[in-house]
Amino acid sequence: MAEVRSRKEFQDLQFYLWRVRSERTGEWREEVFLIGDDCALETLIESLLGLLDDCRRYGKGTRKYKCNPPRDFDHVTYGRQHRVRIAWLDSLVVRIGPDVSNDECCILEDNVVTIRVNPMTLGQIIAGARAQLDPSKRYGHGSTAACGLRFSPDWLGIE
Repeated sequence: MAEVRSRKEFQDLQFYLWRVRSERTGEWREEVFLIGDDCALETLIESLLGLLDDCRRYGKGTRKYKCNPPRDFDHVTYGRQHRVRIAWLDSLVVRIGPDVSNDECCILEDNVVTIRVNPMTLGQIIAGARAQLDPSKRYGHGSTAACGLRFSPDWLGIE
């Protein structure tokens, strides 16, 4: 696991990041949704724990996670059925620093979601990912991760 903790970039995860726009109102939902298979979530947790270690040692750190939309999911047809548009996002960049406020929101630029966290908000993301691995807590109605990110129970983000 030490290798995962120190790795800065991940390209090979079954990790999904997206947002949803209502076709009725034409508005994008504020939340950015994320989910991954169990292996991706375990890797995410270990990597974020390594990021927390970096913050303790160096006062800052960064990790980048490439999103790989599922090949077996026709999001266009699914979106039409539910009157929404799903936009896949390319990657998640997590930056940690001790001086970041607890209420910072994610920044979406060129399909890259960047979040700035402090140790407390990073702990919330780690706890949310762990809850997604627990069958008794998984999927319910999803859970807030932090910074405007939300673990999603389904592709609409509402179950």
